[in-house]
This record gives sequence, C-alpha cells and structure tokens, in this order.
Amino acid sequence: MKSFQNLMKLAFISGLSLSLFACGSSDEAPISAESAEVKAISIPTQKEDIQVLFADDIAEDISQSLPKEINLPLGLQATLDIEYLGAFRVTASGQSNSNYAVGSLGFNPDNHSIYMVGHDHHNAIAEFEIPSELSFETQARNIPTAPVLQKYYKVLGRKEVGNTNTRITGILYHNQNLLVSSEIWYDGKGNNRDNLQIFSNAYDLRSSVVKGMLQIEGAAKAAGYMFKVPAELTEKIGSEYLIGWASNYSITSRYSQGPSLYRFDPNQAIDAVLSVDRAINANPLMVFPLSQGKQLVEGGDGHSLNISPIWGPLAQVKYGFIIPGTTYFLAIGSHSGLHNGTGYKITQDNGNSCGGGCAYDNNDKYNYFWIFDVNNMIDADKPWLVRPISYGKWSHPYDEKGGNQVIGGTYNDKNNILYLALKNAGQTGEYDRPPLIISYQVKAKQ
Repeated sequence: MKSFQNLMKLAFISGLSLSLFACGSSDEAPISAESAEVKAISIPTQKEDIQVLFADDIAEDISQSLPKEINLPLGLQATLDIEYLGAFRVTASGQSNSNYAVGSLGFNPDNHSIYMVGHDHHNAIAEFEIPSELSFETQARNIPTAPVLQKYYKVLGRKEVGNTNTRITGILYHNQNLLVSSEIWYDGKGNNRDNLQIFSNAYDLRSSVVKGMLQIEGAAKAAGYMFKVPAELTEKIGSEYLIGWASNYSITSRYSQGPSLYRFDPNQAIDAVLSVDRAINANPLMVFPLSQGKQLVEGGDGHSLNISPIWGPLAQVKYGFIIPGTTYFLAIGSHSGLHNGTGYKITQDNGNSCGGGCAYDNNDKYNYFWIFDVNNMIDADKPWLVRPISYGKWSHPYDEKGGNQVIGGTYNDKNNILYLALKNAGQTGEYDRPPLIISYQVKAKQ
C-alpha cells in the first residue's frame, strides 16, 4: 500500500505544479493529476524563472539537521537566503515554568528580548534576554540559558469583561504595549469571540494596566500569530500589520483550514474603549473556512490513508511572517501522515493508543514549511483562492526527526532573524520538558 500512496503523492504534486504555474492561484482545491511524473513549479523573477517546488522536500526519508550540518529544504534554498545561527535555552520560575510550554513567542526590539508562553496549564508569559552568543552544542545541557527579564506571570485572568480564555496563541510587542491573542482551547460550540488583551507596559506585565477582552473579527480563524508587514508592501497589502492562525487545536470547524492572514491595526486595539466597542477590525487577505470549495485542500480536515502534502487534519502553523525584500509569506509548523495516513483514536504501529488524531506510523511526522506569494493573495478573487508556491519538510537541529515540533516563532525584522521554539528540545534531566529556542537568519535571496 505504501508504494501506491507514494505514487499518489507524486501525482498530486504534478497536478498542483501545473495549476500554479498556469495562474498563481486556483478556484479549486488541488487534486491528483493523471501522470505520476513530477513537474516542478517555477515562478518568474526579475532575473529568471526559478524552481520552487521539489519532490525531494516531501520524500519519506530526509536527513536530520545537526547544529553544524543543516539540511535546508530545496524550496527554501531556491527562494530565500537562510543561515542557521544557533540555539539558547529558556527556563524561568514565577507563576509557571517552561516545562510543557505552549511556546508562543514575541520579539521586543527595544529590549532585544523574547516573550514566551510557559506551561500549557498556566497561561503565563515570561521575558528572556536574547544571548549575544548562540550555541552550536549538540547536547541541550551544554547550551547556555537566556537571562530572565520577567518571571512567568499569568495573564489570561487579567480582564475587565468577556470570557476567560484557556490558551495563548500569539504575542506582539508594539510601542511598549504587549498584545496577547488567545482562545478557549476546547470551544465546543465554536462561538467564543473574546480573543485579545492589551498590556500597556510590556516591561512589567504584573503591574501593567490591562485592556480586555477585545474581539478581533474572524474569531479563531484570525486570532493567533501577529507580525509587522515590510514597509515596501504596506500599500499593496493595505495594512502595516497582519494576524492569522490555522486549525491548530480541537474543534476544527471554527478554524481556517490552512494558514490565514487578516489585516488589522494594533493601534485600534490599544485605543479601544471597551464600554463603547470591543470589536477590532480584521479584513481577510487569505483564509480557508471549513466550507465546500473554500478549504486549502478539499476534505483536508478528514483522516484518511491518502494525506495531501499541502494540508491535512494534523497540519499546524504556529507562526508566519513576510520576509522583507520579498513578496513571500513563510508559514512554519508541522505536518503528519503523508506516507501512511492518519486516523482518529487509532493504535499506532508502536502500540500507542491515540486519544485523538494521529498518524498510523509514529514516525510519520515532521516539521514543515509553506510559502505563499502575496501577489497571488492580492490577485485572488476570494481570500480562499490562494495556493502555496512551495512546501515541504523542514528538519531543524534538535527536532528529533520531527518529534520535537515547532510550537512558536517570532521574527526580528531589523536583523532578519527568525526564532523558533522546539517542543521539549531543551530537556536536560529525566523529568524536565522545556522547549529550546533555535534561530536562523532569513532574508531575501541575493
């Protein structure tokens, strides 16, 4: 059965390549093509057409990246200049700790620091100074720990009105304010609209004045990662900031079935008067509702033995941003089941009984990337008629062949540095499970 599934994957790529090369976006979800021959997609640039989609990037066996031996996906090599810069550990005390961290990150350019969400039971945020020297050590115990600027402080209970949410999904530093997006982790009715808080003093969350809960339009389809749009694209996009999310947790019907992007203005949230209006405008640039003809992959929310390499029921995007000097939106997360399929509450090949969805093969999981072109978003008639120009597995140092998933990210747009949190990768003892922060320089290809 595996050989047949692999043949179907190649056919799928062939069909997608042809449709993307023809129009850059599509009014139909990708489907398998007649031929199994891989026809790689190319896109026009100022210099020449470049190949951006590669079958090797979704091969069953890919080399594990090591700190001094990075296996960068061909799709990323073709489109961007990326250099691995090293790692640091993040441990702190307070009202939470770094074990089993949610891992959402935010970057503070004024402090040269990152904020991180701690243990998934506590909904607390800590701030860490980014070390001046990063490590290429192979063992986590030998990697330096970042200095703590603020201990963990529980934030979701700090509100004036609205629901008390249970999972932080995004952090944005803006003019000394800290914007925190969140959701109810198991929102069975899918009707929660309270999803944003504003801390007026990002340097002292404990004593800060807090505004919330605000309501970002788009609800769980929108309220996640947040980032600043490169200056050269703000007029084209129509916004200086974007916010988005994906089907990352339970109750998938409330989410975008693929990474979303909404235009929004942090200043509207900062200046909002709760007694007048809690709604924060968010206009979709790209979104994939769970409706027929609107998903990134038609039926991509369902478990099967034939999982699309573009999206599936276990695919997640935990961070995304637009690389300055390009029109590329890079979405970063994880994917599963490409080679042996996925199921719900199944027993895996290693005997593990899953409490929810999982891949039949316990090793059939990987960190992943998707690249979308902003031009395609602007040109699309509807915000769901956009398709990625490239995607594939992205092996990171310390990720144990995808076992340590990307759980958060943030980007320093001045120095072009991407920071990613890898689940459990900072473990140094028998019982601790903190993430590890790794970093890449990601910039436009020269």
